[in-house]
Amino acid sequence: MKNLSFIILLLLQTRTFGQIPDGSIAPDFTLTDINGNTHHLYEYLDQGKTVFIDFWATHCPYCWA
Repeated sequence: MKNLSFIILLLLQTRTFGQIPDGSIAPDFTLTDINGNTHHLYEYLDQGKTVFIDFWATHCPYCWA
């Protein structure tokens, strides 16, 4: 129980925020999907498309609940 409390405390101390401030420019990045295709953020934006990114961790037990 002590270890669990320590891990929870550690996670609460290291919270991160996924949003950048208003007016900021998102950095370009490249991702590879499960089919091996690469995707570049700026290529989609240059085509006038709106990009929504959803990161999801399958190893998270609370995500499965």
